Amino acid sequence: MKSRPKVIIIATNQPLDNDSRIRRRTASVEEAQSRRSSGAQTLDLGAMQAAVNRNLLKLHLRLEDRYLDLFDLLNYLRNGRRIPRLTPENVEQYHSLANTVTLNGIYLYQYLRGEGFDPYVIQNYSTGNLADLLAEKPLAVCLSSNFVYMDDIREMAERVKQLSSETAVIAGGMLIKRLLDPGSALSPKGLEFFASFLGKVDAFVVEALGEQTLVRLLRCLDEGHDVGGVPNLALFDPAGSLFFTPRLQEQMEMDRTAVAWDRIPRGYLRSTLPVNTSRGCAYRCRFCTYHWMFPQVRYKSLDALTDEMRRIQRLGFVKHVRFTDDNFTSNGQRLKSVLGMMIREKFDFTWSSYARASAVTPELISMMKISGCEFLDFGIESGSQSILDIMDKRLKREQAFEAVRLLREQGIYSRGTFIVGYPGETEETFAETVDFINTSGLNYYHPYLFSYSKRSLVYQDRERYGLNGLGLTWRHNTMDSVRASELMAGMIARIARSYTDETHIVEMFKLLRGEGYTAEEILELFRLKRELHLAVDVYGHRPPFAPEVDSILCKLQRVLGDGRYG
Repeated sequence: MKSRPKVIIIATNQPLDNDSRIRRRTASVEEAQSRRSSGAQTLDLGAMQAAVNRNLLKLHLRLEDRYLDLFDLLNYLRNGRRIPRLTPENVEQYHSLANTVTLNGIYLYQYLRGEGFDPYVIQNYSTGNLADLLAEKPLAVCLSSNFVYMDDIREMAERVKQLSSETAVIAGGMLIKRLLDPGSALSPKGLEFFASFLGKVDAFVVEALGEQTLVRLLRCLDEGHDVGGVPNLALFDPAGSLFFTPRLQEQMEMDRTAVAWDRIPRGYLRSTLPVNTSRGCAYRCRFCTYHWMFPQVRYKSLDALTDEMRRIQRLGFVKHVRFTDDNFTSNGQRLKSVLGMMIREKFDFTWSSYARASAVTPELISMMKISGCEFLDFGIESGSQSILDIMDKRLKREQAFEAVRLLREQGIYSRGTFIVGYPGETEETFAETVDFINTSGLNYYHPYLFSYSKRSLVYQDRERYGLNGLGLTWRHNTMDSVRASELMAGMIARIARSYTDETHIVEMFKLLRGEGYTAEEILELFRLKRELHLAVDVYGHRPPFAPEVDSILCKLQRVLGDGRYG
């Protein structure tokens, strides 16, 4: 009997050196903007991006000439106030986002296994044993773009080809879909950019779902057939030019995406696991591009979800489940059924999710608490009602305020995310957002700089708002991205009782909870990190530290002084 073809899946790339990641990403974005044209030759995108980067870097804590997130800070304290060098061999001894589990790799493992392949998941490229795996000459390496940038894809693909030139490299995922969706109408700049992947990536899967296309492609490769007959691909012809095969939209019932967690190898699992119960969004916020990718909402059946959750319970070591749905709370009746199921099952683990502030009610929040919810992540977007209306957010400021209040009454922690600089934003509307965060009782917040995309509905309003630019470099009638990023840089000082740390607070919260930290301890760590951030801005970030800085470091060490580090 023929053995199963080996396929390697690389799910994400979370570098072990966070400072290096921040600096590299900043330089990469600036370089990319310098190469681009805004379409209206009135903006110097490169210069604007450089200014934006300088401002956004101020949101990061800087200590001893390195940018640190909370995990870096905890590792620094654990290591005797020295920044440790994390390696694939020692990373599990430290706090690191490199230790997380993402659903894309786990699901694709299960799917490919069911289709007759022998998959192996590298959860994180930075910690994977790629060289050893490629020595076995696998059929292909599959790179997911759901959690990485194109520069990461290029770097990983090049490394694969260096180690095993005959192994096919296939890239897919949501970022690939967004960038290559224009197909033959791809701009000359886009064609020039993707030419840099020649000899590195053999095929791009250009489909929002993509697993069925991937299986057809892998079978063609395994059987030595021409892959040009597989739909939804971008390929290089013999002359090195990119061409596209016909499009065929995939359909996948949500119940088929349920993960049989007790059949997943133990080495792929952690004490915190991700679960998805739906796909798509019923709303049409004008800043968002997700509706274009998945315009219809599809749900797992309650029976399939119950079985999946029971399998997690039977594992015996899971402490927290993170629901990854973009709108876990949007369908009130279904949510009530899901919560009722979780209450009846009496699962041992707690859970967290994204939520819509307008969807939660006192009854639902009570059920959430009983079923084990301890964190909700709200996309509030603005504290200004006029901006919410322009966004077509379909949310009243008072609804968001009330949702946070109800959560606090039940002891459920919350984060709000906010977009700064959306068309119509002024100094006054931004001040309303700061006021909302300060007075609502949100435990955590995260500001995003408005990103301008032709895929978003606001693109249709560009003339009305005088909007031009690209990505994080733009200008409209009331603000530009440089000024918006300046305002963001001042938020840490202006917001005293809510805390931020890049985009990763939810991931950090669930990982720390999985390691046994209480929610109150986690909040105190973030509070002290904010104090430290403000202190080093005044007194300096290099040792010997001023007494004001040293005092805060000592407080942090006392919070960690319960022996949890062993």
